[in-house]
Amino acid sequence: MEIACTAPDHVRAVIDSMGRTEDVRFSPNNRRLAVAAFNNHRIVLFDVGIDASAGKKRVALTGVAEFSSPSLNYPHGIDFIDDETLVVASRFADVAIFKLPPVGAPAHIHELTPIEQFGAGEASLLKSPGSVSVIRRDGAQAELLVCNNSGHSVTRHVVDRGADCAIGRGEILLQKGLNLPDGVSTSRDGRWIAVSNHNTHGVLLYRSAPSLNADSLPDGVLRCVYYPHGLRFTADGRHILVADAGAPYIHIYASDGQGWCGARNPVASFRIMDDAVFARGRNNPQEGGPKGIDIDRGMNVLVATSEHQPLVFFGLPAILESLPSEPEVLDVRYELAILEQADRFRARLHQAEDRAARAEARLAAAKKRKLRKIKAALRRAFSAFRRRNRLFPRLSIKAGLTISRDNS
Repeated sequence: MEIACTAPDHVRAVIDSMGRTEDVRFSPNNRRLAVAAFNNHRIVLFDVGIDASAGKKRVALTGVAEFSSPSLNYPHGIDFIDDETLVVASRFADVAIFKLPPVGAPAHIHELTPIEQFGAGEASLLKSPGSVSVIRRDGAQAELLVCNNSGHSVTRHVVDRGADCAIGRGEILLQKGLNLPDGVSTSRDGRWIAVSNHNTHGVLLYRSAPSLNADSLPDGVLRCVYYPHGLRFTADGRHILVADAGAPYIHIYASDGQGWCGARNPVASFRIMDDAVFARGRNNPQEGGPKGIDIDRGMNVLVATSEHQPLVFFGLPAILESLPSEPEVLDVRYELAILEQADRFRARLHQAEDRAARAEARLAAAKKRKLRKIKAALRRAFSAFRRRNRLFPRLSIKAGLTISRDNS
């Protein structure tokens, strides 16, 4: 199932230097491939060609460019607004939108300034932004979904492509049940939203509707994944592929033809790396496996990325042809109860953290009050000492605590 990838030496050199990678995306026209080089604070952009003619499929990476920016601080999530415009979510910074440089034959690092940027922080809807998904609407508008890692939410933002991607209103779209969301994907028909829920080890599925809001419960849950990360719907909406950052596998889930309601297990899991590669990235139970994945527009190629296997390509039709035709769909109430329990636990944890913070503040205030009292007592003692010296000028302190009369 793995597809051979050809690339000239200068492209190979950049691939080998990317270090830890996160998300990966094909451009809408299938001619570019973007990768988030997390620790290098860069985005790597490849010219890509896919030969899907009869016989063996091939992928060719013919050119490469890297771009950096002060707005990139551990870039994690990426998606194309159009073929020339990329949105990037940085874990320790903001969400920024860039016009991309051309990809030339020689490798080159471009310093870019975002054409639009919106910040993260306590006063913002964005809190540790991670994965992003662009929903292209008719006309000039697009919607941007952002996973907020520490905010435990998915926010929705309107982008006006006709006004240099000006960012309009934003809102919290999803929050209930989310516990460190780490990936987001939307079906091509716009009917379903899938979110990787890191801390509950599953993927939550929501039917996209005008009534969807922060209190909406998921309609479906995908089970049996250690640490879900990148995920993608197939173009026909019949399957979802999920990268497991805690295992050397990509898991595949199937629709029953009626959508994605209910709970379901993978219909297949296929290994994408050997034990040696997996072990090199196994710094903790949450790492080692694939991070970002994407599917090309023609549903011919699946790409995956991770720190020690920067780019690997697979023939998607061969994978899908071997799958069972009918998935088992289970009752979702058990999963909803687990999510509710996780929400209660997180709420209690936040309350405990708030109580600890208030206790620490009270202790600090008490220390300040005590210090002020000590300083006031010292000032009074010093003032008394000065008054005494004015009243008895012939007395002075000669050394230590010994007081004597002046013999002059």
